[in-house]
Amino acid sequence: MGFQLKAKKYGLRHLLGMPLACEPLCTIGVVAQKTLTGVVNVLWVLVEAEFIDRGIGLVTGGETVAGMLPLLAAMLLIVGWKRMGYSFGRILTRRIEVSAVYQMSVEAVKKRARLKFSLIEDEGVWELSNRVSSDMKKNVWYMTQHTCNFINGLVRITGVFLIIFAKSMGLGAGCLLLSLPVLCFSVISGKKTYKAYQEAAVYARRGEYLQGIMTDRESIHERALFAYVDYVNGKWEEQAAQCRKIYAGATARKEARNGASSVLTNTIATVMVCFLIAELGRGGLTIGVFIALSKAVYEMIDLMHNNIGRSLVTLAHYAAYMKDLTVFANLEEQEGAESLPEKPPVFENLEFRHVTFRYPGTDKDILKDFSLKLEAGRHYAFVGENGAGKTTVTKLLTGLYDEYQGEILINGRELREYTQGQLKGMFTGVFQDFARYYDTVADNILLGDILEMENRDSVRRMEGHLKELGIWEEMRSLPQGCDTPLGKLDNGSVDISGGQWQRVAMARCLMSPAPVQILDEPTAALDPISESRLYEEFEQISRGRTTVFISHRLGSTGLADQIFVLQDGRVSESGSHQELMELQGHYARMYESQKNWYQGEKG
Repeated sequence: MGFQLKAKKYGLRHLLGMPLACEPLCTIGVVAQKTLTGVVNVLWVLVEAEFIDRGIGLVTGGETVAGMLPLLAAMLLIVGWKRMGYSFGRILTRRIEVSAVYQMSVEAVKKRARLKFSLIEDEGVWELSNRVSSDMKKNVWYMTQHTCNFINGLVRITGVFLIIFAKSMGLGAGCLLLSLPVLCFSVISGKKTYKAYQEAAVYARRGEYLQGIMTDRESIHERALFAYVDYVNGKWEEQAAQCRKIYAGATARKEARNGASSVLTNTIATVMVCFLIAELGRGGLTIGVFIALSKAVYEMIDLMHNNIGRSLVTLAHYAAYMKDLTVFANLEEQEGAESLPEKPPVFENLEFRHVTFRYPGTDKDILKDFSLKLEAGRHYAFVGENGAGKTTVTKLLTGLYDEYQGEILINGRELREYTQGQLKGMFTGVFQDFARYYDTVADNILLGDILEMENRDSVRRMEGHLKELGIWEEMRSLPQGCDTPLGKLDNGSVDISGGQWQRVAMARCLMSPAPVQILDEPTAALDPISESRLYEEFEQISRGRTTVFISHRLGSTGLADQIFVLQDGRVSESGSHQELMELQGHYARMYESQKNWYQGEKG
């Protein structure tokens, strides 16, 4: 069934639970391999002790060579398993990494697609989802490794203590008490080092950002124009210097603690061996057990210092990640967000009735007692200054927000009664921040009618829209025609101009069978005359459909059958271009102030 990201509380018990859901056999195999390796290391102590004792017996005449052969075979098997088991575990862990990261990343993407739109626009939520998604690969891989290594170390340490306790309860209790300071010191040291590196990571991220400004393609023109490389270099050096200072200090303190810890651990291990010597003197241990346990004690103390302590600190880090994952998994979702567009009904009209709306978490009304009505087959324009509420209207009528007062009616039916699939089938659009998919020309456009992408008729329609938009010849002349990949991902990709990307986005919009088309300032990067011409072409292509043009520039408004002027969250004026000009109100003043932008075209 695989991993599914569900709304629940995630904790340390899911460190192995998530990989187990993704790759059950491999996860069980890794846990078994690590556990068995721990057991084998404990068995080595017993076999080694017996081998030494029998070796002494062979020298003194109380043992035969034949009696030692089974022990020698056992030692060979143990060494063989330790080496082969490690390779076996690496293979399984790598499989878990590849499969688990893929499955969990897919679930994270799906979760982000299901989020309520108000959460997607929340900067804190978006940062959280980015953090959870980007850290997923690292955490899935390392938390499986560290958890299994912790299990291995715990089995080895427990086994050695059981052997010591079996020989003497007092000796075991003494060794256990002596080992506790090692564990505590290791955990404290690890926490301090981790905290210092976290602090340094903040400066490292800032430095990476500044370095990107000085090297990426997007900033090349401004770098040349403003000649700010030396200035930004100075800023970057400040961050890098601070980062180096913290890293150097943390590393120095870490090495000092490691030195002190080494002295402490070796001292404690030596004291524990002295206990073993005393037990040997009393006859409680054989020479073989003494030698094997002495070596095992040094290994165990080192294991507690370098493995168990570090693993506990690392697991604490993963516990923090699990808290982020819990918050992310429990974020509110939009019902039907993943549903495909449904076949749209015959569109008749759309009406806002006394709608008041403010964005969640804010105290300012963006729309105030807002009312208007759109009829099928007509062209409309929403105009107004930035912040007047133009884009908010499109977010409401497409169902991205439903926390409004009043009514929004489609064919006389309240918008909130429609499913997401029905709304997706009702509206299509091109927006100011339209997507540029690094895929083929054809797929960039055919996505507009996702249900008919494989239909041959869709390809014919795509070609027709490209011709209507005046870029058919340009796309056909690309190295692989409409099968040419766009963007910057590989050597075979072609990065087309901004104007060509805009027309590709418009072709994608036209592919959709949705009866209502929205153009929300997708041409804001163009000059006013080019924008006006592009809107005019789109209006001609879209005859027969209902279109909504949104712009703060008025060169294209003459195309609309009716213009709505938005001011302070309300419709302050409405009518045709001629009617609004005769009214000599806000629209006329806006148009007069922009008129000179278009004089070159008219002249």
